[in-house]
Amino acid sequence: MNLERVRSVLGVWAPMTIGLFIIVTSLSFYFTATLTGNVLTGDLEPWRLVCSTGAFFVGGLLIFSTYGRYTKTKEWRRKGSPETSLLPPAPTRDEKPDHEGDPEDEKD
Repeated sequence: MNLERVRSVLGVWAPMTIGLFIIVTSLSFYFTATLTGNVLTGDLEPWRLVCSTGAFFVGGLLIFSTYGRYTKTKEWRRKGSPETSLLPPAPTRDEKPDHEGDPEDEKD
């Protein structure tokens, strides 16, 4: 397995899978949890929506941020590296370099 495929799995698909698992777990908790308590805990039913919504938000945020990073990287690769596009073109043999070199090198 090459390095690029491992990076793709660990950097994109693993966080998206974890986010999807968090969302599914929060929905399952919301629909199946019975939080009618006893004398010690009291009635926790109002907290069911709060906990499910928070977990759903965290899972969604994880998925959207990972997808955004994935699309940004994909676009960056398509355009090319910004470091190479910012460098000035290399001087040809006829042109002198922009900087002054060592004076001893110019004695020919």
